[in-house]
Amino acid sequence: AEDLPSPRRLQKLEVPIMAQSTCRHLYGIDMGRGLPPRRIQDDMICAGYPEGLKDTCKVGAQGGLRGTWGTS
Repeated sequence: AEDLPSPRRLQKLEVPIMAQSTCRHLYGIDMGRGLPPRRIQDDMICAGYPEGLKDTCKVGAQGGLRGTWGTS
């Protein structure tokens, strides 16, 4: 994967909130030196696809998660 420059404008991506059990399972997998297992705490959430179809995260990225819950 090519490391692209950060965009100058705020980007938007719609992803589902992931079940806590799925999140903990995926982050608990040791994927080598660059991606060691991580502990997901009760006050954390994951958003995205288990298959990794889309994501907005990059190590060191400054950003946040904004949601609209209970709307359609």
